[in-house]
Amino acid sequence: MTNQISGIIEEVKKKADTYHEQEALLSIATTAGWLSWVFLALTVVVGGVILYLVYLTATTRVALEQFMLNLPTYLVPLFLGGFFWIVLRLISEGVYLLMDIEDNTRGTNKNPAE
Repeated sequence: MTNQISGIIEEVKKKADTYHEQEALLSIATTAGWLSWVFLALTVVVGGVILYLVYLTATTRVALEQFMLNLPTYLVPLFLGGFFWIVLRLISEGVYLLMDIEDNTRGTNKNPAE
């Protein structure tokens, strides 16, 4: 039974007329998904350090003007990390979506033995 299934899979792979390698696209989507979570984890760590720096700044009684001037510097890494997380998730899910669309629009390959 297993030999029949693997034979059918090989026939489908030979007959498939696609412009992409499915394994390569799955690898790209998986890598983008993992990288997105790595960027999110780094953003959380950097966010903790930034909150600590903001706490230190607030407790040293720095002038409000100086604090407001430094605030964008504190927030840029958080925005960049969030942006990279969103972009990598979009790439990952977009590849999966486009592969599903391609599979659904091509139709199914029927087994000639049926």
